[in-house]
Amino acid sequence: MISVVEKIQNEATASTSAPASHTSAPAASSSQVEHLNTRIEELESVLATATDGVLVMDQRGIIRSANHSAEALFNASEDDLLGAPFTTFLADESHIAALDYLDGLVANGVSSVLNDGREVICQTLDGDIFPTFLSMGRISSANEQLFCAVLRDITQFKRAEEELVSARYKAEKANAHKSEYLTKISHEIRTPLNAVIGFSEVMQEERFGELGNVRYKEYARDIHRSCSHMLTLINDLLDLAKIEAGKMDLAFEAVSAADIINECVALLQPQANEQRVIIRASTPLSVPKIVADPKTLRQITLNLLSNAIKFNRSGGQVIVSLVLDPNGEVHLRVRDTGHGMSKADLEAALQPFRRLNASASTEGSGLGLPLTKALVEANRASFSINSEEDEGTLAEVTFPPQRVLAE
Repeated sequence: MISVVEKIQNEATASTSAPASHTSAPAASSSQVEHLNTRIEELESVLATATDGVLVMDQRGIIRSANHSAEALFNASEDDLLGAPFTTFLADESHIAALDYLDGLVANGVSSVLNDGREVICQTLDGDIFPTFLSMGRISSANEQLFCAVLRDITQFKRAEEELVSARYKAEKANAHKSEYLTKISHEIRTPLNAVIGFSEVMQEERFGELGNVRYKEYARDIHRSCSHMLTLINDLLDLAKIEAGKMDLAFEAVSAADIINECVALLQPQANEQRVIIRASTPLSVPKIVADPKTLRQITLNLLSNAIKFNRSGGQVIVSLVLDPNGEVHLRVRDTGHGMSKADLEAALQPFRRLNASASTEGSGLGLPLTKALVEANRASFSINSEEDEGTLAEVTFPPQRVLAE
């Protein structure tokens, strides 16, 4: 900085050389002058080492002084900067924004609007342009209004932002291609798979005569079970791909969650009996209807109940309940007394295609919880799950008040 520092030095010198009078203030002592000179040197050092360009200008935008970083920023000398309009070093499209910023400080009389900076395009004397962040504020002066402008080169930030936007676009595009590919493959596989399942059923039932050997019937049963499991996996993959691509068709309507819960409990009762698990349901009539897609809500409930039964222990319980809280939210909760999961296992279970060691003996695609969570969010609800080892698991679907119908 040149002018402001010289002004302070001149004032300090004048205060020591001024003639004494009975009406004037006492002359500054040598220690005070030394202190001022030290402060000046400190300020000069700070401005010299600052990486941001610092300009001091008057209310017309005429540059009075600049630090070395400003000279480097604009690739200009001190003579080029001093006395030049500030707009000389701004691109045409940034003139209005910068001058409005300065006028706001002049007209309103505020000392600083540092939190209200502007992004402006600067240019060097050679015509090169680069983005900067401009902050301005008023500085003290006895004779006139002076303003300080701080300019930070944000070229790297802008480049990083562009790279992030580009990477996000590529990721979204790749995800869309993946979802489209999965959809096509799923449709292509399901047709022959359904044919295999149909033929295996014909063989199991021996519609056209005996197979001749009991092993053939066992093989047909194994083929049917394996193909049915594969078809379930493909359907789950197809649903997940549709949700990710935003192409899943949902028909929202007023739904009685209690009715759907009771239907699902009845459907899975044989599975629970086979594994000696007790299912209890609490569906009060006072809980109002919700706005949801009946098909996917049924799938959500079946997935949660099926998991609670599958990963339970003999003699365990599954409690499914429907609750309306005072905030107007409706909660669908499925609690079990099974083996439970650690925090790490729970995080893994929410990722597609991850199966836990504890469930290695059971069939599964690793899509149950991720697909359930995606279906819940597609219904404009929220999904949460808590679990503790040897204590059991609580899965909860929460419908916000906007999705709950008033009685």
